Amino acid sequence: MNNTIISALDEQFYIDCEVIETKYEYPQYTGVEKWIIITDLTEEELNSKYAEQIAPLKPYIILSRSFGEVRDDFIRNEKKHYMRTVRSVNIFDFSEETEEHHTEIAVGSPEDDIINDEQAQILRAAIAQLNPMQKERLIKYFFHGKNLNQIAEEEGKAYSTVYESYESALKKLKKLLSTPDNLTSLSGNK
Repeated sequence: MNNTIISALDEQFYIDCEVIETKYEYPQYTGVEKWIIITDLTEEELNSKYAEQIAPLKPYIILSRSFGEVRDDFIRNEKKHYMRTVRSVNIFDFSEETEEHHTEIAVGSPEDDIINDEQAQILRAAIAQLNPMQKERLIKYFFHGKNLNQIAEEEGKAYSTVYESYESALKKLKKLLSTPDNLTSLSGNK
């Protein structure tokens, strides 16, 4: 029973707070704080309500939810921009004449295009191996720029459920994409 209460409290903590590791978010940061907690709770409320959950995170920085929303928008926009550049590498039809006179705008070789296309096909095949819910959550996360809290709220699910599904999907993709035999079968070359 005690474990159930703790896990429910942990779950509520992750609903009320978003925890970020500073070294990943800000690689040049040299301060002593290793964690950032994004929440609308004050430090006193955080200490009284979640003392056990925040103890291993000390020292930490507390930032407001409004900062978290701006950060999420920034990350989402960066992902959108990145995905647009990835998807639109070949939006122009370069004729041989254009490439001959304007070599500075010629992007990649035909071999690069074939390799990129093969890699995209392998990734699509690997994603197709996931269960429908995992696939949907990965698409929301990577292509629609939503964070796991937003996905959980949207689906009416607990954060921990969405997180476990997301982690499981990533592990499965990693396994599928890291084994030569799996890559061969995913690419259709048997």
